[in-house]
Amino acid sequence: MPFNPLKKRHYGTTKAVISELFKQAGGIPKIMEVLNIGRTRAYDFTDPNGDAELSFERVEDIVRATGASIAAEHLAHLAGGVYLPINHLDETGEEVDWHSLAAKASQKNAANIMAIMQSLGPESCSPGEIDAKEAHVLIKKVDHHFSVLAHQRQMLMSIIEEEELK
Repeated sequence: MPFNPLKKRHYGTTKAVISELFKQAGGIPKIMEVLNIGRTRAYDFTDPNGDAELSFERVEDIVRATGASIAAEHLAHLAGGVYLPINHLDETGEEVDWHSLAAKASQKNAANIMAIMQSLGPESCSPGEIDAKEAHVLIKKVDHHFSVLAHQRQMLMSIIEEEELK
């Protein structure tokens, strides 16, 4: 069967995840550069009808070079969890602006509620319910909210750890 880079890849399959990884990483040219491979080999890794497999070490190389997160998201989902990227705390020892963090969390929560209400409203793709297209948009909003909360948790943990070291 001839190679078709536009073949349908079912959501959540390994080939779909690899395809999204390549997309997040900057596309096939970036993958060719990072992995030092040719275009055909790069496309082979995403072909749902092919048997080429991308090693975990190569996935790590792509993530290190590009910061793509889909592999972590996929593995977290398989393990029954959720991937939450956390911005690392500034190590300068500056005071934490808790008011700013609370404001960000409130804004994210309001944006989540508004997006869900819009998705359920009469102007949405599927009035009265959330379809898969809308769910893809909404999950990103919810994940951003979780990220703010995870950042708050990380800051609280650093306070606890600092106290325990005394």
